Amino acid sequence: MSIGTEQPTTAERRAGLALVAAAILCLTASGGLLWWHYGGVIFNDMVSAALAWCF
Repeated sequence: MSIGTEQPTTAERRAGLALVAAAILCLTASGGLLWWHYGGVIFNDMVSAALAWCF
């Protein structure tokens, strides 16, 4: 007995692809809204904070 060996159907593949596309669209839209509201300052601060956290 094997578990999880069946191939996903076309509908399942499309649903998964749609979910991934929706997630990417949400992230892009939220980044665009932040950019529109705060300008480049918020992204410079986030990059600086990420680099400071790494080092």
